[in-house]
Formats: sequence, C-alpha cells, structure tokens
Amino acid sequence: MDMPEEAWGRAAPHLREIALFLSVHLDRAPGVLWPEYDNPAFGDIDDGDDTVDTVYDEGAGEAEDADDTGAGSAGGGVCPAQVDRFTAELASLTGLSVRLDQVETAGDAPGAGEDPAWTRQSGGREHLLIHQLAGAVTWQLTGTGESGRPDSFQCRLLPGEVLYVPAGWSRRRVGAPQARCVVICLADKGH
Repeated sequence: MDMPEEAWGRAAPHLREIALFLSVHLDRAPGVLWPEYDNPAFGDIDDGDDTVDTVYDEGAGEAEDADDTGAGSAGGGVCPAQVDRFTAELASLTGLSVRLDQVETAGDAPGAGEDPAWTRQSGGREHLLIHQLAGAVTWQLTGTGESGRPDSFQCRLLPGEVLYVPAGWSRRRVGAPQARCVVICLADKGH
C-alpha cells in the first residue's frame, strides 16, 4: 500500500490511524480497530479531546450502555458530504480505490429475525471496512487464512469500532435489531 509522504503529513489523525491499520491487515487477515480518534464522516464529533482521559462514573456507565449501543457515534448518523470526503482522502492516502458500499441497519435487512445469512463481496476482489455506528454486533468471518488453509474469525463490534474483512472472505452478523454500520469497499486501482 503506497502512502505518499505529502498526503500523510496533512491527513487528519483518524485517517492516519486507519491507514496504519490497513498497512498491517490489508491482504493478510481480518482485524479490529479500536480508534483513538473520532471519524466525523460517521457521526463522530472530532472535538480534539480524543486522547483526554475521562472519569468513570459507575452508575452512568451502566445506564449509558444498558441498550448495548455503547459510547460510539452520536446516534449512528451519517453525513453524505463527510463520507465522500473521507473516501476521497483515504483513497489519496492509501493509493486504493475507496467507495461507500452501503449503510446497513440490521432490523431492515431481509429475513431479519432469522438465522443470519453468509454474504460475500461479488467477485471476491474487494476488501471491506465495516464501521459500526450503533448497536453491538457479533461478526463472524470465514475465508482462506495467511497459511492458505480455511480460517475463521469472530468479534463483537461496538459503536465507533472498525472491522477489516479481507477480499474473498464471507461474513455474517448477529446483532441487535437496530444495529447500524457503514460498509466501505477497498480495492486496487483499476478493479
């Protein structure tokens, strides 16, 4: 993955964080990013205080997470102009083709309430970044691992967290009915 030095120097911290994460995982194995910096494209508010320690209040923490939505983005909102900017900047920084695939809400999916279906990117050439907006979701992945043998991966994604799904891997989610996520597709230029 080619990261131009000039673009790297002026990129926002959340973009540098995702680019570093991709440099480790791209074409290798699934992974989860627990971002230190908010991504304003997905309803997060980049208020500059991301590295400030917060005081934990036991009662407030339990009440805030009682519906399993976590402390991630503000209501799971998506700003189309910010998403366009994010995908363009990530493409510039990584040299990859980057596009918004979809915004998914678990309760709106066909067959909601049934056993979750396995899905795979058409053609198997695109990698995915799944940014969890609202609700906690368990993601199950299956594919060919770095060793060339079948492999699987499972994680629970909370709002604000990002899951990388390698090209060719199948995925399914098991989660809250109103869980929302944004799916971003990544590919080599020309695909």
